[in-house]
Amino acid sequence: MEDHHQPQVARETLVPGSLIESQIECPAYQKLAESIRRQIIDGTYKPGERIPSEVSISKSSGLALLTVRQALGLLVDEGLLERFPGRGTFVSELNWRKASFFMSGLDAIVSAEDVRVRIVCSDVRRATQEVAHSLMIGIGQAVAYLKRAITPPGHPPLMVQEGYLLLDPFRPIMEAELACTYLIGLFKGSGQGLIKTAKMAIKPSLISAEDAALLEKEPGSAVFKLSYTFFDSSSKPLAFGFFVIPEEVMDLSATIGLPLSPRRGANGGTNG
Repeated sequence: MEDHHQPQVARETLVPGSLIESQIECPAYQKLAESIRRQIIDGTYKPGERIPSEVSISKSSGLALLTVRQALGLLVDEGLLERFPGRGTFVSELNWRKASFFMSGLDAIVSAEDVRVRIVCSDVRRATQEVAHSLMIGIGQAVAYLKRAITPPGHPPLMVQEGYLLLDPFRPIMEAELACTYLIGLFKGSGQGLIKTAKMAIKPSLISAEDAALLEKEPGSAVFKLSYTFFDSSSKPLAFGFFVIPEEVMDLSATIGLPLSPRRGANGGTNG
């Protein structure tokens, strides 16, 4: 695959010692990463430009090679840098069409320590066409069904969740779902053992009479449906469901272009 990076002579002013020394005490690799990050954001190093080698940075900063490698790895994870074997490390090209959206409003609700999750219904049902397609099973196959109301302290229920799970006696997925660990982990970005990845989509919808009663809304009110599919370590779907979220609760935010500060987590710290 052809790339359009044009190697340029790497300047040696990458790591001003005074900048590193003046920062708040934190691991050396984080200080170095912040120094490089600032020079990318202020235009010292431009998109597509090659930065000095790890060895060069190590010599100019007085830091161990492993520390430099950790710092650059952090910036690669943030999307600020790209590594090309045999060619070097480059500042990422700006892509204004690509953005990561964060659901900070939902995160605050679901991850609150005293949030209440009430099971409205638990049952065994036959998979509809939508459920069967999402779980890659036959239409009519038996699946576990859960419906829950999510209520933050001092408020009426703000969300309703419906979930469908594969009936598998050899996996503790039901216990995990009943304990709500997957629900919280979905928004907090924490590892949940069985889950390798999750696919999500948001669509506008109208609330049903049943969900309207749970959320104290008028039937037919505008809501968002946040659907999800969980995949296990072998990339097979093991759970499918959706959240019904009133429009005033849904809060999506995103930053495009170069980030203004380091990203510290999937849904916390400096997200959005």
